[in-house]
Parts: sequence; structure tokens; C-alpha cells
Amino acid sequence: MAFSGSANVYVGAENSGLYRLSAGSDQWETLSSGLPNQVQVQGIAVHPENPDIVYVGTNNGPYRSSDRGSHWERLDYPAGAPGVWTFLFRPGDPSVMYLGTAPGEIYRSTNSGDSWQKLSAMMGSNECQMNFPTRVIGLAADPNFPDEMYAALEVAGVIRSSDGGETWDEITGSLAPSENTLDLHGVQCTAASPHTVFITTRQGPFIGPDRGSDWIPVNFGQYSEITYTRDLWAAPYDPNVLFVSIGAAARSKQGALYRSRDLFKTFEKVGVGVTANSTMMAVRADPRASRNVFCVARDGEAFGSADDGATWIAYPLPEAAKEVRGLAVG
Repeated sequence: MAFSGSANVYVGAENSGLYRLSAGSDQWETLSSGLPNQVQVQGIAVHPENPDIVYVGTNNGPYRSSDRGSHWERLDYPAGAPGVWTFLFRPGDPSVMYLGTAPGEIYRSTNSGDSWQKLSAMMGSNECQMNFPTRVIGLAADPNFPDEMYAALEVAGVIRSSDGGETWDEITGSLAPSENTLDLHGVQCTAASPHTVFITTRQGPFIGPDRGSDWIPVNFGQYSEITYTRDLWAAPYDPNVLFVSIGAAARSKQGALYRSRDLFKTFEKVGVGVTANSTMMAVRADPRASRNVFCVARDGEAFGSADDGATWIAYPLPEAAKEVRGLAVG
């Protein structure tokens, strides 16, 4: 069955590239025009005001499309700079953009991505030695105070900027020294809770009140037997709603999607009957059609809902798509 609505769905994989599910279709297209051969796509973002414009973060830097992914151009990003993992549009001014990389660095553009400059962000004193470099896995800004920004680091905790990215402070606090809680996967802010940051970690979710001055653990185990929390996404249609994707571990045979309607006070499982056979890696809601929700699992599974997660349809990705991470709807 075709995915309903007017939005396209974009999915990126570390293995085997970039895919699009066009509105009204049930077949994935491989997108490659202008992209490098054997491209790895970790992050995807659709322009909040113009869905024709899409950005992808690759192992060769950021690329932009002006025709919903049919053609791509590499942006003016330093040669040899790290691969891109995540994007952020400044709330209220999408011409200002940020991106995070692995190894961990943060860049800013003030001209809609035409060019990028490295910021002074340091990864802090809590970096854990892993079999991959520290990643800036997520970026968020407070919609009420856009200069207040947060970067989720995998595996190194959290850093904060109070001046739109000019300077950064380490705010990892009580998340250290445990590798389980330094292993961040998602970070979000919402208009419903000013000066508050929400994060997901290997151990579960946390709330950071007063600009992340403290970290309050959420007892996610009372809602789910598996508590490895992965992606975190604030619903564009309701500032009280946050989606969380989960698994049993970084690589596992289980995956699910949960939703909080009250800013992490309680959670509910979304989509009875959705069976993911690998860790659910990402979730996004359609900013122009609030009942359209999409999620993807690590080994190439994808699920779409047109009724706010009540029922789901499977849209399996092509067999080659593995290590699925990037997702955008718009």
C-alpha cells in the first residue's frame, strides 16, 4: 500500500546509500545523482519552509538537493573535514544551520548551507574509547531561546552553547562516569518546556532542567522490558509530545517505538503489531500532516503510519540497505 500524504520519506544507510519513498508510492527509489559512489548517509534534513530542499550528511560532507532528492550538489565544506551525522536549523531562521560530525566537530552556516565554518566546540573530558570516534549524534536548540543549544555526544555526554554556537561548555555532570549514560543517542528541546533539554542514552531517557544543570533519570523500565533508547524526536504539531525509538542493544533482534504525551512523565508503546527485528534507529513525524509517522530499524526495516501510530504498514528497504540511521519526512 502506498504511503499516504503529500510528504516524501528519505532514508539513509551507512551501507548502501540513500533512498526515497515518494508521496503516494510504495516503492523505494535509490537516489544517487551527484552523490559519491558507495555513499554513506548518516543524517538527513528537510528544509522547514521548503520541502523541495533536502540536505544529507555523508562520509564526504554535506550535500543539498533542490528537487526533493533527484539531484545533489556538494556544499562548500572543507575538504578532508569529518563525515556529517546530524543537522539543525536555527529556530525561527532556517538560513542559519548547524551540523555535527564524527570525529566530533560542529560547523555553522549562515547562508542556508552554501558555506560552513568550524566552531570552537570541544568534546569535553568524558570521551570514552570506542571502536568508532566520538560522534556529534544530535543537535538541538530551545525554540523559546534559540541561542541555547545542545549537542549529544556518542560516547562523551553533553555540551551546551548559550550564544548560538560561539562558545561551548561541558554539562555532562551526573551522567559521568558511566559509559552507559555517556552514550547519548538523541537530544531535543520543546516550546512547552523552556530551558529544558531531553536526552536518550544507552541506559534510558533523562530530563535536564535549568539548561541541563542536572540530569533526572526517567524510569523507562516501567513501560518497556527493553530500555536501550535510541532516537528522540519532538513532534512538530504538539510541543508536549516526544517520540523515542528503542531496542535491546545497539545491535539487537528487537525494536519498538514509544511516545510520551507529557514531556517524559509517562510513555506509551506506539503501534500494536509493529514487529521490528532489529533496533529501531530513527523516528520522524510529518511536519505538514501530524498523523503521518515513520520509523526505521537498523537492518533495513521501515514502517509508516497514517493514523498517528495506531496502525502501521511495512515498507521494507532494498536488501542492500543496512546500518540504517538517517531519516527525514517532508
